[in-house]
Amino acid sequence: MKIESKFHGLPGDDNGLDCRWFERLTEFQKSMTLRQVEFKNTNWPELKDKYGEFAKRRGYYYPHILPAGHLEKNFYTGIYNDVQHYLRDKDIELHTEALNLLSSQVCCFNFLFPLKKDLEKASRVLQPVLPEVDKVLDIEFEYTGPESTTMWLGEPPSGKRGQNRTSIDAAVWWLDRKELKKLTLIEWKFTEKSFGTCGGYSSNGNTNRRKCHNLRVQSINPEQDCYVASGKDDRTTRRYWEHLTKAGISLERFGEHQGCPFIGPFYQLMRQYLLAAHCRDCMKDISAVDVVVIAFQGNRNFLRVPRHLRHLGNNIVAAWNNLLTTAPPLRLVFAEELMANAEQDSWAKYILNRYVTLEILEDKWTH
Repeated sequence: MKIESKFHGLPGDDNGLDCRWFERLTEFQKSMTLRQVEFKNTNWPELKDKYGEFAKRRGYYYPHILPAGHLEKNFYTGIYNDVQHYLRDKDIELHTEALNLLSSQVCCFNFLFPLKKDLEKASRVLQPVLPEVDKVLDIEFEYTGPESTTMWLGEPPSGKRGQNRTSIDAAVWWLDRKELKKLTLIEWKFTEKSFGTCGGYSSNGNTNRRKCHNLRVQSINPEQDCYVASGKDDRTTRRYWEHLTKAGISLERFGEHQGCPFIGPFYQLMRQYLLAAHCRDCMKDISAVDVVVIAFQGNRNFLRVPRHLRHLGNNIVAAWNNLLTTAPPLRLVFAEELMANAEQDSWAKYILNRYVTLEILEDKWTH
């Protein structure tokens, strides 16, 4: 079947291309899209009029996506080969949108992989993420926990890190000033409008979504009421519901809420807290495991709480923390805070040029 090509441009470009897609973006997405296109055009002027294909919609091309064969350009200078080796060695799936200059996964690598290669620098830069840090021991990406996690969560054994399993964007092992060993799981947000939603709800195999809307959490029978726990095949054997109490997540705090509270943004957070709980249970040498979200100050959309959950809090972090009992609270750290601790080297200049607004660090970087 022939797929019709369709090129999309930016407002103000004198090329007659479709610009309507741009107006559907959030203000932060618009500003960062323009910034990435400018970054591309400045560094590789030969690619200015060459657009890459949107991996999720074949035949559609955009200026902020690199053409095939130019993946290396999306990574900070000098790390591409090491990242590729790391992905192969750890059997990690690189996201299909890796050519997109707005890729959150690539953004995470550009920030944190150079720190993995220089753990002394990591100890300085990651201070806002790691309270009372003395030494960073290691950083892993697309981390899925101990080997037993897959079975514990009831996830497909055929999955791998970054694909069909609960994966956290980065995991940091570190020592605090009392020499206690800790593990911090990092969810990285770039231009996303929200946390991820339940794939089971939108799955073509879910032919009765009314169950999701009518479900009552106080009396749930997962195998009957929840598609992803129905046990029909590898995709629907998830054991999330039965581990919520162990993970320190209280269903009672939803009250008489009708409908599955995990259809929307709580779904991703719930899975991350289950992963943290299993790490806490299995890793006896770790004194504490917590979850941190790293985001950008200009992106406030992802913090919005769905209307039916606003009684829990006025932003997604506060709302989620109101559900917790024994688990450490979710923390939010901005990427700009990391750069405030960075030395003025080539990596920091790259990050500031590509991702972080210089004015935020004006006092530090202009003296």
